[in-house]
Order: sequence, then C-alpha cells, then structure tokens
Amino acid sequence: MSLRSTSGIVLKISGHGEADKLVTFYCPDLGKVTGIAKGAKKSKRRFVNKLEEFSHLHIFYRPPRGSSGLFLLSEADLLTAHLSLRTNFQRYAAAMYLCELVLRFTHDNDPDPRLYALLKWALSALDHEKTPQKTVTLAHLHLLDTAGYRPEFNRCHSCRQVVGSGHTYMFLPETGALLCSSCCPRQEGRSPCLSVQTLRLLANAQLFDLDRLHRLQFTQQSLSEAMDALHYFTLHLLQQDVHSWKILRSFVAGRNPSQIPRPITKSNLPLA
Repeated sequence: MSLRSTSGIVLKISGHGEADKLVTFYCPDLGKVTGIAKGAKKSKRRFVNKLEEFSHLHIFYRPPRGSSGLFLLSEADLLTAHLSLRTNFQRYAAAMYLCELVLRFTHDNDPDPRLYALLKWALSALDHEKTPQKTVTLAHLHLLDTAGYRPEFNRCHSCRQVVGSGHTYMFLPETGALLCSSCCPRQEGRSPCLSVQTLRLLANAQLFDLDRLHRLQFTQQSLSEAMDALHYFTLHLLQQDVHSWKILRSFVAGRNPSQIPRPITKSNLPLA
C-alpha cells in the first residue's frame, strides 16, 4: 500500500515490545488514530526526539488493512515541539488533562477539523500562557461545545431569567444548566455554585473565537469555580474520573491535591 501523509498532534505514547512504540494522534483528516512505529525506541534518525506527547508532527504512514488495525508509521517531521509542556510541570499537567479529555470524548477514525484546530490552539497557548489553568479551562469549554455538550451559563433553567446581580447560581452537572437562588433557595448539595462574574466570563468564552479568548481575564476565584463546574459536568458525561485532574486542580490557589473533591460515583453524586 502506498505511503500517505498527514499532520497530527500526539495525544498518547506507550511502549510495544522491546523496540516499538504505539502512538495515538489526532489528525484533521483522520481524527483519532493509533499507529505503530517500528523500531522507534532504537531509531537514531526517523523518530528521534519526535514521538513525544504534545508534539505537532507531519506524519508519513501506511493505513491498516482492516478497519480496526494499526497505522504503520514510516517517518515523522517535527513541526512544533511544544518543549515547555514537557519541562514545566504546571503546563505539563494542563496539557495532559486536555489530551485526556480529547481521548475520552472522541471515537477512532472520526475527524473533526474544529477539534483539531482547538487542540492546536490550546497547546500553542499553553506554551506561552502564564496561567495554564486558564487556557485549559477555555479549551475544555470549547471541547464540550464541539462534542455536542454545550452547558448553559446565561440564564436560569427553571425561570429562564437572564443571569444578573442579586442572585446566586447553582450549576447542575447532571444537566449542564443553572438554577438561580429564587428557584432553588436551599443550595445545600455538593453542586458547584457560580458567581455572576464567572458565569459572564464563561458565557462570553462560548461566543468568542479562539483568537479572542486570550482577552478574557479570570480572577483566582472565577478560575476555581469554572474549573470545578466543567470538571463535574464532564464526570457526569463520562461516568469515570479524569486521572490528571487532581494534579491540575492543585495548582489553583495553592490547593493540596488531597483537598480536591472526590471523583463522582453513585454514592456521592452532586445533589440538585
């Protein structure tokens, strides 16, 4: 079968045997695919310093014979290394969380150019952003939208009143919607409470193009609220924990990982 090429961003790498590597990419024309790089562990030319998490590559490959087989990776050219994402621990945690979300929310061989553009933007922004948690939170919000799970942050789900001062708001992870303090006066559950400032930032972020997202400025409180709300919503959608969450969340306001909310299970689902 003839050699083909595409661009792709490395989401995950694992060893395979003594000399090979399994590499999962996200590509604009192929979606999420996994390929095998024969001899990659010992390669001194074809793959050296290229097959690394978060790297943006131009990939040469042969497609699998069957619909569920592995792509055969022949060679790769490095387009962007994103080196700081592997040398700065905060940026690494943010990039790992984003890649884990992409792995969980996508199916194999189901391309979405919007998701590829989002991933490319986010990793580039993480390379330079002083607050990686802000970038990954904005990327998380847009990823949910791209996957078809757009939460509603601009009005109360019950009374349909637009978010405004004078109310507090509870975010319901099981529905991705809000309840204002008038419709839910007893906010005693473990569902996240969001300030009006945080809600307006999130609602604006949903409307902004990627190249305008850097204009949004979060306080530590707003960033903390937004991260928790999106994470709880994601746990309800996936019904499983995202492993890199604790590390990422611990960097906001200096929280210790032991203080991060427990993963949602049947026994501790947030209450409406």
